[in-house]
Amino acid sequence: MEENIFILQTEDGGEQQCRVIFNFDSDEHSYVLFTLVGDEVAGISALRYVLDENGEMGGFSDIETEEEWAMVEEVMNTVMAEFGADQTNYFTITNDNDEEIMCQILHRFENGGKNYLFYATLEDGEPQLEEVFASAYIPGENGEVEDLLPIETDAEWAMVEQVLNSLSQN
Repeated sequence: MEENIFILQTEDGGEQQCRVIFNFDSDEHSYVLFTLVGDEVAGISALRYVLDENGEMGGFSDIETEEEWAMVEEVMNTVMAEFGADQTNYFTITNDNDEEIMCQILHRFENGGKNYLFYATLEDGEPQLEEVFASAYIPGENGEVEDLLPIETDAEWAMVEQVLNSLSQN
């Protein structure tokens, strides 16, 4: 899983890494909700953006009107209400069509010093349990999913299936 990071130019000419929380489009603009990497305590911020020729976020600009801020705050409040403060149980993946898909972690476990999880995609805020996915992963400082890793060996798959079967029986 590719981490959603973008770079903002600071007023003093430096650069600030930003972690995407959520992005969305309105009729007129595209917006990104984000935190500053290394200063997540500062909270969530929002900017307008445009996609460059490579499909990357760029051309960032401030939100200009009170009406626009009200709309962005409504989206932010909806996202926070839907996913709550516990963002460690949600992450996004990018599908083959470069669409971001929100996922919910159903179960985490560790085996042999490696971290694993079972997850499902979300549709209308609900996990789609008819297809549960498994992956190894790298956890971030706060328990969030930094990166998904493949399950590589038959023995590893057998262990993961055994854990899933034991969960299914409970």
